[in-house]
Amino acid sequence: MHRNIIVSLLLFVAIKITAQDNQNSVLDHKLSIEFDDVSLPNALRQLNREVSLSFSYNSNIIPRDTRITERYENVSLRLLLDDLLSKGNLYYREVQGTIIILKRIYSERKIQGKVVDVETQEPLPFANVFIDNSTLGVATDLDGNFVIENIPDIGFNLVVSYVGYESKSIPFNYKQEVEDRRFIIEMKIDPIALESIQVIGKARRRKTREARRLFKRFEEEFLGKSENAKSCVIVNPEVLEFEILDSLDNYRVTAEDMLFVENRALGFRVSYLLEEFRFENGLKMNIGKAQFKELEPKSRRQYRNWEEAREKAYKGSVQHFLNALITGKLDQEGFKINVINYDSVTSEYTTPLNPAPVSEIIQVEKTDKEYLYTLKARQDIEVTYTGEYEDDEYKKLYRSSSKSGNYKYTDKKARTSIEFSNGQSLTSYQVFGMDLEDVELFQKSIIFFNNHETPIGFPGQFLRPRDVTFGGWWRWGAFSDWLPLNYRPN
Repeated sequence: MHRNIIVSLLLFVAIKITAQDNQNSVLDHKLSIEFDDVSLPNALRQLNREVSLSFSYNSNIIPRDTRITERYENVSLRLLLDDLLSKGNLYYREVQGTIIILKRIYSERKIQGKVVDVETQEPLPFANVFIDNSTLGVATDLDGNFVIENIPDIGFNLVVSYVGYESKSIPFNYKQEVEDRRFIIEMKIDPIALESIQVIGKARRRKTREARRLFKRFEEEFLGKSENAKSCVIVNPEVLEFEILDSLDNYRVTAEDMLFVENRALGFRVSYLLEEFRFENGLKMNIGKAQFKELEPKSRRQYRNWEEAREKAYKGSVQHFLNALITGKLDQEGFKINVINYDSVTSEYTTPLNPAPVSEIIQVEKTDKEYLYTLKARQDIEVTYTGEYEDDEYKKLYRSSSKSGNYKYTDKKARTSIEFSNGQSLTSYQVFGMDLEDVELFQKSIIFFNNHETPIGFPGQFLRPRDVTFGGWWRWGAFSDWLPLNYRPN
């Protein structure tokens, strides 16, 4: 009886009534039009003349070999565009009267099932079901059912969360695992979360000065320090709980509920199931599950800015690096790998000027499971991305001259040689009397391996994030540079 009352209470908390916007849209305009064996670009031009539409698209994504012979009688522009663009594997978004055409990453894969209480087998309506680190997700209906469609051909983790219940993450690696199957997902009540629900209505205690200080530190390390971080907002910091680990001011952060982060630089609102964030001895570890939802752009210009910012964030990222590593395209994608060695004399991590071949530093082996690989590293590695340079703010904060005059990372004291765009390198800028701010350095990151053999998935992701920590450029960007795994650059 008590359990049923609790579930009913949770149902009451979860239900939200949303109002629909009934304002007229240009997409509701009805028309009749006929296409007589024309290409898709010509069909769009003909449609533009008919209804004075404004289109925005990259001409490279519009297939020219697709021929359209079709007559539409008194149909809405919305239905016409849905049908017309589907012939070219395209879709669209309306932004202030402009139709933006995009390429669809096509897939017929879908996963469906039902979320229930493990003991009562009662359905859990409005549970959050999503594919980790993606924009794909839904809420269950009144009967606890869900369907997620258009899943790319990738391995993924299905995450299920519900207020008052323990979250669940289910890995899927084989394509056949989701076809023609219906999954029953059983959820257990979380007694700790239940305690917090039962005290709803009481005034939340005010944060102490110590908690505010820790939040400030967490915000900077969690979001990062890149340009994108300046446009990120933690919407509900009150769900965070802080713990000091030792006298060195190392700390740990968990969340009692979903953490929401609005990234206005990349155009995403991220729902994050933070399991643990740990900052210890200068290194940080972030464990959690993320669901991305696109923000609505206010203009075409803002949408284009987001597209450009997302592509910039992807290039040189952990995701980009692992994708290049798995597909054997490190050189083509602009990545170089070197080992780092600890120098006990200078207390620095140094890199050899003539590194061994990549195959001797790191290997990727395919497993018997689709999309799953094993990464094997001999030791900690430095990853250089030659497609972009480190920005000035980063260099001022994280670079300095070491005792020997070479560059180093001040966050982990890792020094490296200077690389120039013409392929030349110097072991010391001081030889030429160069100032730090005058030298353009490629983006360099370090992977510290807690386990030198770790599983990775495609698209690029470390499947056991506790196995690695990052230094250098990847630490600089952090959460503010994260993209969903189903993101694809142009």
